[in-house]
Amino acid sequence: MRSVLLRLAGFTGAPILSALAPFLLLPIISRVTGPGGWADFSAGQSIGILGMVVVFFGWGVVGPVRVARTTDATGRAHILRESLVSRSITTVVAIPLVILTTALVTGPDFKVESIAMAVAMTLGGLSPSWFCIGAARPGDLMLYDSGPKLVSALVAMPVLLMGGPVLFYPIVLAVATVVAAMAHAFIGLRGSSAKRVGLGDGFRVLRVLLPTAAIDAAGNAYGTTPVPIATAGLPPAEASSFASADRLYRVGVLAVIALGNAFQAWVLEPDATSPARRHRAAIIAHVGLGVFGAVGLALLGPWASGFIFGAAVAADPLTCTLFGAAFFCISSATPFIRNILIPHGRYRFVLATTLTASVVGVTIMTLGSINGLESVVAAGVAAAEATSLLILVVPGLRMINTPAPHPVTVQTAEVEGSPSSW
Repeated sequence: MRSVLLRLAGFTGAPILSALAPFLLLPIISRVTGPGGWADFSAGQSIGILGMVVVFFGWGVVGPVRVARTTDATGRAHILRESLVSRSITTVVAIPLVILTTALVTGPDFKVESIAMAVAMTLGGLSPSWFCIGAARPGDLMLYDSGPKLVSALVAMPVLLMGGPVLFYPIVLAVATVVAAMAHAFIGLRGSSAKRVGLGDGFRVLRVLLPTAAIDAAGNAYGTTPVPIATAGLPPAEASSFASADRLYRVGVLAVIALGNAFQAWVLEPDATSPARRHRAAIIAHVGLGVFGAVGLALLGPWASGFIFGAAVAADPLTCTLFGAAFFCISSATPFIRNILIPHGRYRFVLATTLTASVVGVTIMTLGSINGLESVVAAGVAAAEATSLLILVVPGLRMINTPAPHPVTVQTAEVEGSPSSW
């Protein structure tokens, strides 16, 4: 228990710093850009997150599991090589798509800044965060993932406070992200005897990762599209109010990620003497966090958003309540996906679930945007997460006492035609 508490502290500290980093700047940016520009800038962030998911292409889901169950340095180095080559390919594909999408959704006043933010967020897919999580190294997570975000914010803050261009921040963030990823790769592969991974190998890895990437993309389709959908259809004032609620929600989700990171390697340890007990501990912790976050968003969201981002873009109380419901659902569903269903190879089931949730959520959000109803767009977010939780919880509980199989290499999984044995 002491070890998991130490991991919890380490893996929680890094995302907290990641959350604090943008919060140092977003209040400044929201006031500089005004209601309309704030919605556009937030849309660029959201589109960039979806681009980051494309760059990751499933590594954020499968990667930690593979690393956690690969104990030798050579094996881990080979996994890192596979990820670097495959993510280089997806980066080349994602960035033009992100630029085009952001240009179509945003208005003219802060279009360049919004596009730059979208690109900077997309490059976050090069982060080695998933590797640090699987290796149970919170210090590396702090150094190579959270650190660059915090440094970028601290460097950009005085520039923005002195009236400098908003464009400065995404440029600094993009450079810091790429430099950190390169530094981790250099140190992680230095002196390694792992065999080289060529471009053809990278495409084969992507083909095997496709089911997992589809799950991740489907889940993020309703996780990152609310602000762009709201920006496209709602009046600027309501779109900015919605964006403020969404920002608070996304920062809260970092706590869910942190808790999931802390428990995942511990729950999935091959030598665990009581896996079921560890699963139950993770589930209880996530449900507790979900309740706490839901109540906090509902009660404090309107005041907090007005205080942080400005009264002109303060979040609506009903919108905050609906985001709170979504927070409870996403927190409660996380351990079932990350610790039970994915390690057991239930990719198709999780994919079907996330696709169903995406259809439900995006449909409701689009209807709300078309009719100019902010609360309906927020209801779409809550409906998507609730759909996912309701479908996943029963099979997840049934499998809680069944040990997950050990993973195999990408090449073996490709021969078998499925990554399910990972």
